[in-house]
Parts: sequence; C-alpha cells; structure tokens
Amino acid sequence: MKQKITCIKAGLLAILLITGASSMAWGQNVLYEENMGFPSANTPVQYYKGWQDTLVIYTGDGTCDVRSSSASTGYGGASGGGNVMINDTAKWFQISGINTSAAVNTTVKLYFGLRKTTSENGSHLLVEFSTDSIIWVSLEMADTLPTGTGTSGWHRVCFPNLPVHPHLHLRFSSAVNVDFRIDDIRITDGDEIVLETVATPTCSPSAGTYYEPQNVILECSTPNSTIRYTLDGSTPTGLSPIYSEPLTISSNCKLKAFAESENMYNSGILSAQFTIIDTNSVVTLPFDISENSELGKEEIKTMPGFREVKLGASYADGSAKFESKNAGQATLTAHLDSAPEQLEFDIKGTKGGTPSSYSGILFVVSESADGIQWSTVATLDETDINTESYTHQGSYTLSQETRYIRWFLATASSGNTQLNNIVISKRQQSDESGIDEPGDNPSPDPYPNPAKTSFQWNICEEGLTVQLYDMSGQLVNEWTDVQPNDQLSLNGVASGCYLLKAATRLGRITKKIIVK
Repeated sequence: MKQKITCIKAGLLAILLITGASSMAWGQNVLYEENMGFPSANTPVQYYKGWQDTLVIYTGDGTCDVRSSSASTGYGGASGGGNVMINDTAKWFQISGINTSAAVNTTVKLYFGLRKTTSENGSHLLVEFSTDSIIWVSLEMADTLPTGTGTSGWHRVCFPNLPVHPHLHLRFSSAVNVDFRIDDIRITDGDEIVLETVATPTCSPSAGTYYEPQNVILECSTPNSTIRYTLDGSTPTGLSPIYSEPLTISSNCKLKAFAESENMYNSGILSAQFTIIDTNSVVTLPFDISENSELGKEEIKTMPGFREVKLGASYADGSAKFESKNAGQATLTAHLDSAPEQLEFDIKGTKGGTPSSYSGILFVVSESADGIQWSTVATLDETDINTESYTHQGSYTLSQETRYIRWFLATASSGNTQLNNIVISKRQQSDESGIDEPGDNPSPDPYPNPAKTSFQWNICEEGLTVQLYDMSGQLVNEWTDVQPNDQLSLNGVASGCYLLKAATRLGRITKKIIVK
C-alpha cells in the first residue's frame, strides 16, 4: 500500500482558515476519529464504555467485541490500544451519527488501521456507508494490501468517497471467515497527514527494587517535547501533571508517562514499577523458593527486604522455608541497612530413620557489624530443635552496630534443619543511622548532604579519623587528622548512599551521607 504523506492543498487550507473550522487538528480537518480506548478484557461492542467519541452510537451483532490483544502498531499515530475484532461472516460493527457536514470538499476520506493475515489482501473486508441506515453503499479500498511472508499485521488503509452528511452510518463486516481487526478510525476532509511520533520517554534509574527513596529523572529524545506523568498506575492524559524536575519516589508506585509535541503524534507510554524497601522498619523474612526442588538443589532466593550475601550449599524442598543439610557449608546471611534490636525465628528438624538418628546437631546464629568479625547470638542443639513441629526461638537482643545476621549449620550427623518466619525488628530509640548518641554530644550532620565533590563534618574535635563505608560494610575512604571546618574530598567516590563513622571522646558517631 502506498502510504499518503501529502498535505492539504494551499487553497483548501486558506478556505479552512477563513471559515474558522473548529475541528482543525495537526494541519488537517478531522471530522471524526475513534481509537477504541484501552479495554481491560474482551467486551461486546454494546457494553463497552471506553469509546473516544461519545456523540455517536456504536452497535454490533452481539458477538463483535472490543479487545486489547494484538494492539495496533506499525503506522503513524497507532494508538496501541483496543481494537474491534471481526473474524467471521456473521459479525458486523456499525457506527451511527457521524457528522461530516463541516467538510469543504464534496467527498471525504476514511482512514483506519487494519490488521490482516498473511494471505489476505483486504479485499474480503466489507466497508459500507449509509445516510438512512437502510440503503448501504460499498466503499473500495484505495490500495490493495500485499500478501505473502511478512505482510501479516497492521496496515494503514484508506477508503475515499464518503459523502458529506450530518448523520452518516459506517458498517464493517467480512465476506469470509478470516480475522480482521480495526483500530484508529479517522475521517478527514482531504488527505490524512502522516505525522512523526514523539519518542517514548525513559526514566533513570530504571524500574526496580530499591532500599532508599529514588530521584527519578524522565527524559525524551524528541526536542521541545513535554512529558506528562502519573504515579498511581493510571494512564496519563493531556490533563496529567507536566514533568519539570526529578520525581522523588519514596514508596511503592507505578510510574507512567508519555511525551507530546506540537504537530506530532503522542509517544508511547512508559510504564515503570518502583518498589521501595524500608529497611529501617520491621522486616519479616520468608523465602521465595517456589521454583526450587530437592532434586535440582538450587540455591534459594530471599524475598525483597534483605540483600543476598551468601546462601551457601543449601537446597529447598519446595515449601517456603530455608532448609540446611550440608553441615559446615549451609549458611544464610542477611544484610541489614539499619540498626536492629531483636531477632526471632522458628526452627524445625527433620530426622531420617529412627528418632535417635537426629543427633549431634549444632546450629549457630551470629551477628556482625562488618561481615568479617562475628559474635554468637544463639547456639541450638538437638534438645532445642523439635523434629515434629516448629519451635519459636527468641527474642534475641542484637547489637545496634549489627548489619549482618548469619545462620550456620555447624555439625549434623543426620537430618536437616529448617528455618521459617524470621523477624528482625529495628531499634526504636536511635537516630537515622541507628547509633544512640550521648545527650551532650552535638552530633552535627555532614553538609552539604547530598554532597558532590566534598563535604564538612564539624564534630568540634581535633585530629579525628573519619571513615566512609558503603552499605555493604566495606571501607571506601578514610581521612586522618581531621580538623574542625576541614573540607573532606570525595574525589573517586562513586554516587550512592554511605555511612560516615568517627570515634570521639563522647562515643562513636555514625551519620548517613549521599554522594551525587
């Protein structure tokens, strides 16, 4: 099909400007258009409420429906949304009440997106018009569609010679039992102008799970475009907020955005799901191991809320628990972003053979501030672990410096050990970093925060050593002999969230700092 890219003739444009036609859009006189909306499921035509034009009447044979599958693509202005499906000779789709009387020309043109099969050239699609809904006149497609490999899918087609009338009817049907879909109907006074489409916006950072609020930047590669967005998962429209500065996303949300520009079709819709895990709140640690099996001995994966450090040579039996079997190897380590207070969990043993075979078990729970040096929280043996049901362990008090908690199967002569319902609660009486500070300690904050090239941390002591740790507990930088009002350089430090630490006369101080 030869795609038409011609503009309205200068004489016609002058007449339209003189008459002040109110339907001028994109440099052409659009008399009617319908993009079928965005249905959530297959809906019979007579029950569908998502029509773009509410001034006309849509009818069908009762089985003709609007559906969202096989969304329209591949032609300028394709909405990518719902479309009407006609797949046998008994179905028909009708639009009544179209007013084309504002046309300057004696005839107008019908355009729409048509989805066809490989062998179909469009000749079996019947398009008719009527001015009284009694006598119907067939329309001929301006171009025959190609057939053969690679020709299936969506095409933009044109049916010229519609009459000028205040109450026009259109009817679509099929002469054979093949699949046709119709979308993005437009009736114009003159040739349709094929415009470029604005590029779909992108976001940075991309969608995903994060452990702190994110400043999300939206961008569009099309110059002079305007981005509109929503944060509640709804589809943005021309009335949605205009993006002007980075969006601070501090809780779970679904961001959607599109871009628009004058004399261009709107872009596609960006959809990005952000999950923000608040690691300063109480967290429960079940495990998502639904796809693992004992046969495959796959490593289990923790659910959001913890960062995977080491899962060891463990395997799962398909239920939601951590099951350890390989003594001396099976290790589960949880990494925390803030100071914990208490630890609780359920534990159960499974024996093999006779009840006495479950013996010699030694299960050790430890904590660490850096993931290197560990101290014991609890030691459990066969007297603590029931082989018939889970027993609750805790509450164990944790150090405010703890950032790692480890469960380790040290010895086992036979049988497995299962963990479930792990709960770690945060320390309530602490500052943002989780460090309790003496009342007479001024504990100033670093500034600027966020910082880019350097910062100050005026603790009011001379000769301090200040250390910078990343959120995994690794030492990133260290400044020695720091004096009040010193500017501490961040040269070579990557963007991200860090912890500043210093040992003062009044105790150890930790503060969070963000590096841009």
